[in-house]
Amino acid sequence: MKKLIIVLSVLFAITALNQQLFAQKKDNPRSRDYRGDLKEQLNLSEDQEKKIETLRLSNKESMIKLKSDLELKELEVRKLKLSDKFSRNEMINLTKEMNEIKNQIALTRTNHQMDVYDILDDSQRKIWLDKQEEFGRMKNRMKDKMWGKRNFQ
Repeated sequence: MKKLIIVLSVLFAITALNQQLFAQKKDNPRSRDYRGDLKEQLNLSEDQEKKIETLRLSNKESMIKLKSDLELKELEVRKLKLSDKFSRNEMINLTKEMNEIKNQIALTRTNHQMDVYDILDDSQRKIWLDKQEEFGRMKNRMKDKMWGKRNFQ
C-alpha cells in the first residue's frame, strides 16, 4: 500500500511540474513591441512619423486587397479539385495567377520598405538597416526551430 501511495504521489508531482514547465511565460522582455522599439530608437520627427503612418496605411490597404485576391484564387483551386473533371491547363493557369499575386505581394512589401527607407536620414537609415538585419536573423532562427534544425554554435 505504501508503494502505491509513493508511486501515485510521484506521478502527481511529475504532472504538476510538467504543467509549470510548459506554461507560456508572460511579459517576456525579448518579445517587446518591435515597431514601438524601433520608432523609439530612430527618434523620428513628427513629419517623418506622419509620412510613415500614411505609407503604412496605404500599404496595409493594398496588402489586404492582394491577400484577399490570393485567398479567392486558393478557393478556386479547391473548387476545381472538387469538380468531377478538371484539366491540366486550368490548374496551371490558376497556379500562375496565384504566383503572380504572391510576386505582387513581395514587390509591394519591398516598395513599402524602400519608401520608408527614403524618408529616413543617414543616421536613422543605419539604425533601421541594423534592426532589419537583426529581425532577419530572428526569422531564420524561428524557421530553423520549426523545421527541426539546430545550430549549436
